[in-house]
Amino acid sequence: GREQTVFEHLAAEFSRPFGGEAQGLLAGTAHDIGKYSAAFQRRLTGDSRRVDHATAGAFECMGRGQPFAAFAVAGHHGGLPDGGGRGDGPEAATFWGRINRAGRGGLEPYGAWAREVSLPGGQPPPFAKQNPGAGMFFTCMLYSCLVDADFLDTENALQGPQSRGGYAPLEALWEKLQGRVAPWLKEPKTELCAKRNDILRRCLQGGEAEKGLFTLTVPTGGGKTVSSLAFALSHAVRHGMERIIY
Repeated sequence: GREQTVFEHLAAEFSRPFGGEAQGLLAGTAHDIGKYSAAFQRRLTGDSRRVDHATAGAFECMGRGQPFAAFAVAGHHGGLPDGGGRGDGPEAATFWGRINRAGRGGLEPYGAWAREVSLPGGQPPPFAKQNPGAGMFFTCMLYSCLVDADFLDTENALQGPQSRGGYAPLEALWEKLQGRVAPWLKEPKTELCAKRNDILRRCLQGGEAEKGLFTLTVPTGGGKTVSSLAFALSHAVRHGMERIIY
């Protein structure tokens, strides 16, 4: 009979577009189970002593073989931690130091969570395990979803549901940008502007390509801001994507 919180729903919903829904639900469910400790409960009644509640959820995720969710949970207040190494001592502030501290009983007891909360299973999308770079990118995206959901859920609790969205669709923004750069492409005013146009055209061509990873290496003054935005908008519209993340 337990109800799902808005937070868990948000965390799962935000991570769905990149295949991370199951991990989002896990991270959303696990992130605050450390608040079941008596030490944290005392904070709610005025005790000013700080309590590490994030490591508990990370430790539980690691115990279930879920390092991506564990990293996101560990950093949901202070930022993604340095990984460190498995041999880090319990005094280390690294991810592995915190996990080892929890494994050696270094956290305030928080076991009461198991009477009320059931952590969901679910694997990360296959691409997240292809190589370290993909795993790092997935972790950053999952962490972003977790933190965003946490802030929004707190806002909803304190202020009530807030109006969100209402932005112009990407197609409209793409048309607006095209109108902005059309005069530049038609008649560059200087030799430098002509070079910037070359870069812009290459980015526009890249926007028509199939989905993938792209890099843009341009010196200062080469127009990277507009050119990268032109790539992003054209690519997003070309493939029916929903967002651009800077």
